[in-house]
Amino acid sequence: MTTSHFVNLVYNLPDKIEHHMQTMMSVADWATTLGISRQAADRAIKRLGIARENNKVDAEAATAIYRQHARPRAAGDQQQAAPAPPPAPRAAGGPAHEPDDEPPPYDVSRARREAAEATLSEIEAVNLAAQYLDKAEVSACVREVVEAMRAGLQDCKRRIALEVAPLATADECEAVIEREYRAFLEAMTHTLSGI
Repeated sequence: MTTSHFVNLVYNLPDKIEHHMQTMMSVADWATTLGISRQAADRAIKRLGIARENNKVDAEAATAIYRQHARPRAAGDQQQAAPAPPPAPRAAGGPAHEPDDEPPPYDVSRARREAAEATLSEIEAVNLAAQYLDKAEVSACVREVVEAMRAGLQDCKRRIALEVAPLATADECEAVIEREYRAFLEAMTHTLSGI
């Protein structure tokens, strides 16, 4: 994946996620829109390999897959089945279909499904890329931190020795040591924030 492709993907990611979240529907609601039981919807999801996230499905993609693979109902079954409520309103920019329109052709549905799957794959790839770190980069970062700590402790040791030598009480020595260690920790915090 090239850098420009990755930047473009990350730039368009919020729009894709928003569209994906708008089309997500619980399995029970999706089953109701199809006029089937929740159990039948669960079986269809398992049999057809429909993606499910947190007990929700992408209503558009799942319906397209289901209609592609499901047998048409017998005439008697259609009369007995409860009428399905109208589908949820489409996202802005999507093609609007009137209830009397014919469903889109197979190749259009397939292209939409493949586009949705590609979008989900891209989202997953970005999430995975953010989870893994390069071992060489981590090793270099740890090495840099250790070297900075060693140098800071050596400098701290020298400064403390010079200031503590003329002091007479333990409280005075402790105050000097505490001040130096605070300065060392602040310097380390500054160093780590720059890495």
